Amino acid sequence: MEKEPTATGAQRRLLPLPVGKSIWEEVAEHCYCVDKTLLIRDLLATRAGTVLFTRPCRFGKTTAMQMLKCFFEKRGADEPDVRHLFESRAIAHCEDADEWMAEQGKYPVIYLTFKDHKSLRWKEAYGALAIDIGNEFKRHVACMESLPPGQEREDYVDICERRADPTLLENSLKFLVDALHRHHKEDVVVLIDEYDTPVTTASTNGYYEEMVAFMRAFLPGAMKDNAHVKMGVMTGVLRVAKEGMLSGLNNLKVFTVFDEPFSEYFGFMENEVEEMARYYGREDKLPEIRSWYDGYVFGGCEMYNPWSVLYYFDAGCVAKPYWLDTSSNDIIAELVETLPFDMAKTLELLMKDKSAIVPMTSELGPYQYIRDTPQTLYALLVSAGYLKPKGDIVNERCAVEIPNREVRHVFLKDILYKLRRASRSSEAENELENTFLTRDIDAFRTYIEEFLLESASYFDASAEGFYHGLVLGMISFMRDVYVITSNRESGYGRFDIMLKPRAEHLDFPAVVIEVKAAKTEADDLDALAAEARRQIDEKNYAALLVAEGITDIMKFGIAFFAKRAAIAK
Repeated sequence: MEKEPTATGAQRRLLPLPVGKSIWEEVAEHCYCVDKTLLIRDLLATRAGTVLFTRPCRFGKTTAMQMLKCFFEKRGADEPDVRHLFESRAIAHCEDADEWMAEQGKYPVIYLTFKDHKSLRWKEAYGALAIDIGNEFKRHVACMESLPPGQEREDYVDICERRADPTLLENSLKFLVDALHRHHKEDVVVLIDEYDTPVTTASTNGYYEEMVAFMRAFLPGAMKDNAHVKMGVMTGVLRVAKEGMLSGLNNLKVFTVFDEPFSEYFGFMENEVEEMARYYGREDKLPEIRSWYDGYVFGGCEMYNPWSVLYYFDAGCVAKPYWLDTSSNDIIAELVETLPFDMAKTLELLMKDKSAIVPMTSELGPYQYIRDTPQTLYALLVSAGYLKPKGDIVNERCAVEIPNREVRHVFLKDILYKLRRASRSSEAENELENTFLTRDIDAFRTYIEEFLLESASYFDASAEGFYHGLVLGMISFMRDVYVITSNRESGYGRFDIMLKPRAEHLDFPAVVIEVKAAKTEADDLDALAAEARRQIDEKNYAALLVAEGITDIMKFGIAFFAKRAAIAK
């Protein structure tokens, strides 16, 4: 990227961030652009037939594929020349640059993305495939001139107009490769983005067999030993090399998060984030960025989440989980609902900022068997970005941990909240423990009210002592995590309930609770809870904890009336 002259923040005009943009040509022309063009050099140098890159969602796969399309595609006379976008970048200034730049704008390119293919039924999914394939045929409609009159031209028009029968559509990728080669007298570059999304969705929604049968014919038909294909590149989240739809690609090279080659091209490296921070004058924010968005490891190369880093700068350097809700991992959600006890315990350990050695594979096997082998959950979590490997796979096992603060939030929402098997005596107790671990006071209030609705008589719910005992009883099962005390002197009075984490559970916060009961329905529960919370500070109830060097302390007051509760923190 061309650097602007040094100037004060008021004098210089900063390039906008490419937030929400994946079309590389637009990003390179108008936005701050992290230079990943050496991916082109490395792909050409490998001389691979077809490659598959698997990376988590939002790690730049689509932008990289758009860059490849922009670089390789032969453009018509009425289309803008894009060569200048590459002449100022690394691909034009590296060793043997003339050799690589000679490939720019030379080939017809087929570009398909399946990232939005999330239909609930096979009929809708098949229709979506027909639309996207038809649109790509229309984009290359000029090549129909080189087809002989008759059936081939009719077939081409049928695909464009979405009238093709299933057999023709299954073989359409090979058909288009051959048509483009015949017209341009050049080999074809085939780019397929998020190849696994249709099959993942199909597996979840009950039309797996139909989708795999289609892909088994569609993909290898064009890219298996096709003399007219210069290069085939596919991206996805999951590697399912034993899957029927990929087994026919005997020339396929797969690069997963465990493989070193190409590791620096998906995500931002440390120096790239530092340069971005300097450009926008926010070097002071680098420690926070590292804490929240660094920590992913691809082939031994530590990476930042590019989606979140861009949104962080764009939002004025406000740290929060921007990755949350940007993708769907339905297979993971289904698996965690039936986890065996030991796996649930391992996930809880990871949530507490610990590492664990778990079963691991870089090859998942057929989708229909994933649900029958829950151990593949760990491989899914690594592929999807929830966990990072801390070394190589040895004897089908690998040490893993949660990468950073952002993923900890996502992990909590997408994984721990979906666990259905209790890690202790009941599901409810497990959920209650998670409210303390995650500091989710609203969830704690909801838990208490649900307990009151299900278990307590309206007439029982009256005295402060009743509610004190209720809360104490609900948390008593956590005695292996906390030392729980009640009505003890501390500071200038006697607290109601105190939870001090045991030595082996210092990742849990200490907790001080003050309980109050309203006398009438008209009493303001929120105000009463706030009064209870103030009392904790005014009476210095946390003095015993502070004296022992504990600083991570949650304090909240709880006010009750009948089967309602309010909490102030």
